[in-house]
Amino acid sequence: MEVTEVTKFLAETTPFDQLDADQLQVLARQMSVYYFRAGEEVNTDSNRLMIVRTGVFSLYSDQQQLLTKLQSGDFYGYQQLLTDLSDQDTLLCDEDGLVYWLTAEGFQQIRYQFKNIELFFQRLFGRRLHQYKAQSTNRFTLKISDVAKARKVSISPDATVQQAAAQMTEQRVSSLLVEQNNKLVGIITDRDLRSRVVAEALAADSPVSDVMTSKPHTIDLHAYLFEAVQLMSQHNIHHLPVLRDEHLFGMITATDVIRAQQDHPVYLIGEIHRQHTEEGILQCASQILHLSQSLSNQQVPAHEASHVLTTVTDALTQSWIKLALKRLGPAPCVFTWLGFGSQARMEQGLNADQDNALLLEKEPEGEVAAYFEQLAKIVCDGLNECGIVYCPGNIMASNPELRLSLKGWSKQFARWIQTPTQEALLKSSIFFDLRPIYGSKSLFNALQQDILARTKDKAVFLYHLSHNALKGTPPLGFFKTFTLERDGKQKKGLDLKKRGLILITDMARIYSLSKGISAINTRQRLIQLAQQKVMDAKDSQNLLDAFDVLAQLRWDKHQHDISQGHEASNLLDPAVLSGLQRHQLKDVFEVINQAQSQMKYRFCREL
Repeated sequence: MEVTEVTKFLAETTPFDQLDADQLQVLARQMSVYYFRAGEEVNTDSNRLMIVRTGVFSLYSDQQQLLTKLQSGDFYGYQQLLTDLSDQDTLLCDEDGLVYWLTAEGFQQIRYQFKNIELFFQRLFGRRLHQYKAQSTNRFTLKISDVAKARKVSISPDATVQQAAAQMTEQRVSSLLVEQNNKLVGIITDRDLRSRVVAEALAADSPVSDVMTSKPHTIDLHAYLFEAVQLMSQHNIHHLPVLRDEHLFGMITATDVIRAQQDHPVYLIGEIHRQHTEEGILQCASQILHLSQSLSNQQVPAHEASHVLTTVTDALTQSWIKLALKRLGPAPCVFTWLGFGSQARMEQGLNADQDNALLLEKEPEGEVAAYFEQLAKIVCDGLNECGIVYCPGNIMASNPELRLSLKGWSKQFARWIQTPTQEALLKSSIFFDLRPIYGSKSLFNALQQDILARTKDKAVFLYHLSHNALKGTPPLGFFKTFTLERDGKQKKGLDLKKRGLILITDMARIYSLSKGISAINTRQRLIQLAQQKVMDAKDSQNLLDAFDVLAQLRWDKHQHDISQGHEASNLLDPAVLSGLQRHQLKDVFEVINQAQSQMKYRFCREL
């Protein structure tokens, strides 16, 4: 056997491509080579690892059912090596080929010596999805928990402002949490003492309740730090109470954020909120690509990067709305700017377009209608100039059909749910993922609660919604080979969004609507579905893993496209992937296939 030839092959085969030249030579010397002719059966009783060099081999179960076809770079025998249990499989050579045999001793030595090789074969055996890409610890996506300390400095609302000032001085803090019966009722800051006490010449024995900020904004301990930047910038505040499991944990200040994230590109969010002109907003928007490249360079996971980019879109939207309010004057009624689709789910990519609408307190008639028509035009035109382009399907607030009162939206959703036509089902994939971007949250909550009450346990609607979602299938052939498709430019590949991510998103939405779960983000939905035992925990985790793998491949593809001066495309040529990534992708599509079968059984049986 020519060791050099074997070494060269191993260097191009996952997972052995992670070894250096000397390690590959040691491994190659432990191998033997065998030539099989077409029709010859492979002895599967031997306790060794088979690596296919050339040819095609068919693997059959003990029921003579074809399980898979093995080609160059595929393996057999690791099952027995990992468990000491033999399968009653039959392995036949279809096309003449060469195989390499690695002894059991050699296999055990290499798997114990190299963790990634061990993980690779464990994954093949258990069909579990893993992200092997090493993550940098110097990440942009710090959490509040990385910065906030478990220090709760609080005072009663009945205490005096003099006592509050004394406590701040003693504790060397610039704010106090105001608690009553162990519940947060307000916050008082040194600025409040200056502007509301000294400037107003209030008596020193005035109660804290007279000058505190009631119902302050809060943030969860496990939220991202850039979300604190968003809240502080949007509402011009410098202190945020931190909650853990709805209980007070401590406080985070603007100083904490600055100290933790000096020179952080996510400060773009704060910069956007400081803009008061059209030119300033557009200048900020021009930095989005730089931000995405920075996130990519720091190996931020795709789902976190999407969260960051969506927060930037939110900030741009809010800034355009504020600019519109400045130009047009106060709104004639309470309103909520709604985000749909990927913006609502916090899952935006670099090629996202607009999906938005307006929810109004009053009917869109007369002056009300004219005002919000102008506001919607300013915001949608502004977002388009920022690179968040117009929706080709006209799902935008500039469309008068999407500027409705609470009653109007409620009737619209009721019509889609009660009469699930094909058009209604198509709209369901967009409109049933919604989130308030600006304005009244109570108005939004009323609409969302109404929607969830209408969809929960509604068998007919869920049947049609599931049946429509199941029309999309993963691009995997009968023998687990990729099925490629062409785009408008005649490029062939796998559509990671349409034939992957959307399929998981649809399933998570349908299960959530069936049980009235209010979460919008796909990952959060899957987690809550498992927690509430709507979905088996293992199935939920597999879909979560599959979603992360697809999102990462899509994010990396977009970054590559942009670096090459091309438009970001969701079409991926599997030939550019490593052997490990192709294995992962096949596992992903198999997980989706199985999940779709379960959803079909659950929602699409005869009514």
